[in-house]
Amino acid sequence: MPPQKYAAFCRMGALRTTPEYTHTLPHFSQNIFHYVKKAENRSFILKLPKNCDTIPSERSEMYMLLTADIGNTNIKFGIFNQRELIRTLTISCNKAKTADEYGVELYSLIRVMGIHRDDFSGCIISSVVPLITTRIEDAVRDILGVDSIIVGPGVKTGLNICIDDPSTLGADLVCACVAANAYNKPPMIVISMGTATVWCVIDQHGNMIGCPIAPGMSVSLEALTKNTALLQGVDFSAPSSVIGKNTDKSIRAGVVWGTVCMIDGMIDRIEKELGQKCHVIATGGLAKTIVEHCEHKIDLHENLILNGLCRIYEKNVKR
Repeated sequence: MPPQKYAAFCRMGALRTTPEYTHTLPHFSQNIFHYVKKAENRSFILKLPKNCDTIPSERSEMYMLLTADIGNTNIKFGIFNQRELIRTLTISCNKAKTADEYGVELYSLIRVMGIHRDDFSGCIISSVVPLITTRIEDAVRDILGVDSIIVGPGVKTGLNICIDDPSTLGADLVCACVAANAYNKPPMIVISMGTATVWCVIDQHGNMIGCPIAPGMSVSLEALTKNTALLQGVDFSAPSSVIGKNTDKSIRAGVVWGTVCMIDGMIDRIEKELGQKCHVIATGGLAKTIVEHCEHKIDLHENLILNGLCRIYEKNVKR
């Protein structure tokens, strides 16, 4: 690809103009990228041949697994070499994006890391956004040339789900519980903190027996500011005092310290109902903000869902 076309392609958002790419421009071939650009919205369709080698790099002998956790706000990718998580990547979850656009993002990200597309042996996806699931699945198939396992009914997880309708349990929560059982001894409370705050309760036999659900901090804050004309959005840093002296500190005190108290209070009630102490684990985008302020000892595992995906993949693929 001539440098002029490559630069234009970058401006369209397909790839980043980093030194890693620009020094390899002479190696680009005329037929590497085939895209259709529309004058109205500058959109494009990307088609990559399987043997595409746009950036010279040494091929790795290892074969890797791509995991994808599709949430309401973000999509978090994890790249595993065997059971070792070697890299995580996060992009925004946008229902307006096409499979081609997700494919461009995925392709540019793995190439920035110097990973060859043929190194991937498989992909597994957990999703709470069905519309995005098929687009990511298509993007992975087009870019990596592998089919994806979608966590859901019919997929082996090894988790005994003892609720009224096991099929209604979110795939992300299933993955979190699978990973928790793999690395810890029950009984446990696995807290997922994202768009919603969920307490997954695992009994002494490793069975998932239920999960209280509450609005997440971001949802609560959005509801507060959206419906009150004079209140503005704030960050999630905890103020030094619970008793706020101005609007900003008062909102942060209510949202952050209120969530801390809710987390601690729910742990107390769950343990009381079970009649025994539990190992408590937290994961999710907002967990780090809250865990450090809780009175209970809570282990933080930011990549719990990705690790659960890796374990589930192993249960469903013959080596």
